[in-house]
Amino acid sequence: MKTTLKKSSLSITNKRKFKVFLVILVLTSIIWLLIELSKTYTSSVPFRVEYKNVPTGKLLQKKPVSELNIALKAPGFTLLKYKVKTHKIRLDLKNLIKKGSNYYLLPNQQLSYLNSQLSGENEIVSVLSDTIVVELGKNKSKKIPINPSLDIKFKLGYNLIKNIKIIPDSVIVTGPEKYVDSIKELTTAVFEIHNVYNDIDENLELMLPAKKTNLRVAAKKVNIQGEVDKFTEGRFIIPVAVINEPENVKINTFPKEIEVVYQAGLSNFNKITKSSFLVVCDYEQYQKDTVIKFLTPIVKRKSEFISSIKIIPDQIEFLIQK
Repeated sequence: MKTTLKKSSLSITNKRKFKVFLVILVLTSIIWLLIELSKTYTSSVPFRVEYKNVPTGKLLQKKPVSELNIALKAPGFTLLKYKVKTHKIRLDLKNLIKKGSNYYLLPNQQLSYLNSQLSGENEIVSVLSDTIVVELGKNKSKKIPINPSLDIKFKLGYNLIKNIKIIPDSVIVTGPEKYVDSIKELTTAVFEIHNVYNDIDENLELMLPAKKTNLRVAAKKVNIQGEVDKFTEGRFIIPVAVINEPENVKINTFPKEIEVVYQAGLSNFNKITKSSFLVVCDYEQYQKDTVIKFLTPIVKRKSEFISSIKIIPDQIEFLIQK
């Protein structure tokens, strides 16, 4: 019994000694860390970069590098703070170096200006990127046409009376010349609608060019409008006319009349008459190729209310009389 009590007493004593040792070790480590962090070191630290004083009449065609690694001399506490959270630094573009059409910035020539943005005993020793390429150009405005992205399917027998109207059909885009010149058209968000039989009136978001910064667009939306009507088929028999016929030549056509088959909306169907059409055969077609035996009817005029037209027959025999 006595032996068991003695061993237990020794075990408790050893545990206490170990705990005391751990406390002393932790305190010693903290004191050592505080001493080390109070010392001054030089280390590479990332900074987020902003640019100021763009030359008058010029515009950044694209943003230069947005982050730089800088050799910073500072106490360990400060370096730790800078490494945990990225801080901001400004570079001045008023002293750019130009070579040909390119511009360069030497950040290490601005150490005094960079250090003026820091506080306390912190010091920027050097910028690790010694040269920054800067793309400068003119600010430009250009009218860009809009090409809407449409997926419209109509109910059987229905269609548009006229082409879709886009309001506005173009917008002014302003920004770096390099990017503005590369834009040929702007599109819209996809507009998808099926089984349409009523008029269309919809506002669509403009899709701006991806990855092109510093662009300003005069409008963010466009309106599309379309008149929809039920269509029906109509027919007329009209005489064949020949154009560019020489004075000493007479052209006889076979047949002398042709049939025009057309489709138009019901609301405008009664506005279409024979005089709504002008279909001709051109004698110059024969003059360019005297081997041909047929002239091709050409629709020179038709009513704006007609959506489609077919000529029967589509080839006309002819006889030349001199």
